[in-house]
Amino acid sequence: MGCTSSKSTDGIGETERIMNGRRGIDKSERIHTSSEKVKLTLQRAKIIKSADNSTSNNPVPLPPPPKLNGAGHLIAEEVAKRISGSVETKNVTIGDLKSGLDEGLIHVQYAALTQRGYYPKDPHKENQDAYYICPSKFASGEGDALFAVFDGHGDKGHDCALFAKQKLHSYLAQNIKKQRAASNAARLRAMEANGEAKPKNAFHPSSWPYLGVREYEKACRAAHLQCNKAMHDAKKVKDSMSGTTAISVGFHAGRVTISNVGDSRAVLGYRSGNEETDSTTPAEEEKKEISDESDWEHNNITNRNNRGAGKLMAIPLSEDQTPYRKDERDRLKKAGARICSIDQMEGIAPMHEDWGEVDLGVDIDEEGDPPRVWCKDHDYPGTAFSRSLGDTVGEDIGVNAEPEILTKDITKGDEILVIASDGIFEFLTNQRVIDICAECNDPLHACTRLLEESYTQWLNYELRTDDITCIVLFLKNGRVNDEEVARNLMNKKHRIKAASKAKIQRELSMPILEA
Repeated sequence: MGCTSSKSTDGIGETERIMNGRRGIDKSERIHTSSEKVKLTLQRAKIIKSADNSTSNNPVPLPPPPKLNGAGHLIAEEVAKRISGSVETKNVTIGDLKSGLDEGLIHVQYAALTQRGYYPKDPHKENQDAYYICPSKFASGEGDALFAVFDGHGDKGHDCALFAKQKLHSYLAQNIKKQRAASNAARLRAMEANGEAKPKNAFHPSSWPYLGVREYEKACRAAHLQCNKAMHDAKKVKDSMSGTTAISVGFHAGRVTISNVGDSRAVLGYRSGNEETDSTTPAEEEKKEISDESDWEHNNITNRNNRGAGKLMAIPLSEDQTPYRKDERDRLKKAGARICSIDQMEGIAPMHEDWGEVDLGVDIDEEGDPPRVWCKDHDYPGTAFSRSLGDTVGEDIGVNAEPEILTKDITKGDEILVIASDGIFEFLTNQRVIDICAECNDPLHACTRLLEESYTQWLNYELRTDDITCIVLFLKNGRVNDEEVARNLMNKKHRIKAASKAKIQRELSMPILEA
């Protein structure tokens, strides 16, 4: 079953190319082929006509277009108008406050910024990114916190991201409190059965037992599915062909839990206690062999602040959920989806599934024509991600809201944590993002630098810029590093890629080359 080309209808040509130097469109954006664009054009014409009739006596003037420089880019003043967020770096102490031990405390500095994108054909398009921060006492937990970023997509992506921002944390807090209250009730019943006196403030949340890893992760999973269903049921949110990513970082009992739906990302800046430890990941080692030495040095700069021994290594705490991943492609196809790029769908490129297991944390997708998810007999939805909140049309073919979850203890080596939309990571590798933050004096400075660098890279590759959002945390903790955990996190993708490469070579009866 091949992918058919979209044909021109009423003067509307091939699937619109809106990027400069790259094929397709941004991997988080919806695409509309000719048939879909005809329907959208008619729908918008009706809306505009209706609006004109209703406001003919008092027309609402459009805001003036943004000012551009000679290159067609926003002037600095216009860029500044599109940025909002933290005005200063803030400090908070979280973690296992009940233990009374210093190693249970996590001292956090944090800040967040978001920059609305610029689309020449839609200069007043709303910012479809959103973020949420609860720096302390999340879900009534004395040392708990939650940080999250949402990246909307589709015509109603801003509504979906805003809905997730307003609702996801609420469902998560309810689930956590419910489980902790149940654990506390069981504890008190056991004490009563043993003839023990109830402790002071026995029913206050500060006295509730911590949740175990599985219990907390269960609460996270349920919250995402609850939020997704609520979005479907909300009359004011049209999510049939729109949705949002969700990347959240929850702190509980001295641990951090990352829940991911989509292709936003969480990256840890980790410093090994061993000065001789190589700070490059195995995937970067592979690229090092074929990269220019000067480029390699640029991407592995020495931390100017020199906060400790060794270099800061970028460790991904989430993995982009896209059809680049073989496991995701297999899951989607079992659900009835077909996977191909826009060029393949239009007959420009031959059909294949040799996507090379691209590591989007190390590799930059410069070509810009990624594999996408389509219904078998239709040229929609065309998502370049494989999971999201919303997107009811995509759910039937496997684009669901099931989060991938990772939990780890916070240790001394965990110094920087970046949570961001793909506006940051589209053209910056994980290591480059951590290197930029390591050069900065505080998280607000780091957020500012990340926005500036990301914006510059967008202009290098395209005519427009995506929405750009990041939360940066600087962490300080006294717990001893667990080097094995760090190595396992760094090696996970490399093992998957190596196994896939070996399997392909065996199938082709080719000798496996030594690394």
